[in-house]
Amino acid sequence: MLTVVATDRATAQLVHFPASTLASPPQVAFPFYTPGAGSTGQTVRLQVLCPDSFLSLQNLTPGLVTRVQFSLAGQATYDTFELRAGATAATSLTNDWAVNLADQRVQRDLANQLLAGGGTASVPINAWVEIGLDYPFYWQPGQGIVVDLITHVAVPGVVLGTTSATTGGIQRAYNFGYTPGAPATNINTGGIAVGFVFANTDIVTFGSGCSGPGGVAPWLSSVGQSTLGGTMLVIADGALAGSVGGFLWGTSRRIVAAGPLPLALGGACALLVAPEVFVDAPITPGGAGAVASCALPIPNDPLLLGAVVYTQFAQLDATTPAIVPLTFSNGGAVVVH
Repeated sequence: MLTVVATDRATAQLVHFPASTLASPPQVAFPFYTPGAGSTGQTVRLQVLCPDSFLSLQNLTPGLVTRVQFSLAGQATYDTFELRAGATAATSLTNDWAVNLADQRVQRDLANQLLAGGGTASVPINAWVEIGLDYPFYWQPGQGIVVDLITHVAVPGVVLGTTSATTGGIQRAYNFGYTPGAPATNINTGGIAVGFVFANTDIVTFGSGCSGPGGVAPWLSSVGQSTLGGTMLVIADGALAGSVGGFLWGTSRRIVAAGPLPLALGGACALLVAPEVFVDAPITPGGAGAVASCALPIPNDPLLLGAVVYTQFAQLDATTPAIVPLTFSNGGAVVVH
């Protein structure tokens, strides 16, 4: 089931577009349904543009977009649900999806999961539902944001309600009978309401860590900048004094050789990132207990802009509830910008 994801509101700003109240009772808008009697069994692709002209009024500073929100009601399962999102220089949409949104990485694939909005299936009530992005992206003034969805309902007629804007000029491009490679067939206004969580350029944390009985799960933070030619220092606070540990680094937070991530390891412990590289990190006394850290230098290569790498701290712990003699921090994503 899709759940609302918590975020650190002290360092984040939430922006809704348009800045309006939720629909009540819920409206039904594509791509959460296929036009017709609830659903005609087709796949829908939709892009909506949140323009710079709106974002420039929100008192935003350059930073990362870490989550996207939708105003949803009821619950439904989609056998296709691909979310893409990113910054764009486009001031209007075209029928070419990739021209509108150059970054075509799938931010989240939520196919065959129960997506829950507000209320129940029988009494739907609109609520903002937040989806964390696998690839947080850098935004700066002068850019708009495009949200791109490809959906197909699993059960005809069982759909999510949403909030659409019949007025207000939300520009949309869509194709009601989308097949891979097909362009947008319609460009007009009336797109769905969306929201964005803007954060600073620190490490973007996700998931939860674990500890032995009576212990504290390590947690990640950072100092420095992950800019081209810069260095970010990733820090694991709350480490186990007297133990040894290090940072796992990888290019995925969704898949590992043993299967999908997160990979449950027993107790509350889980592997959250693909462990492609291990960097030893001595555990030393610190202001918040024992601390370990790892410096990540970023090569000055423009091809790396937008790249995301993931990390998780692991330490030896004889009291671990896991099936391996380790306890873990939460996960973190470092975005090159």
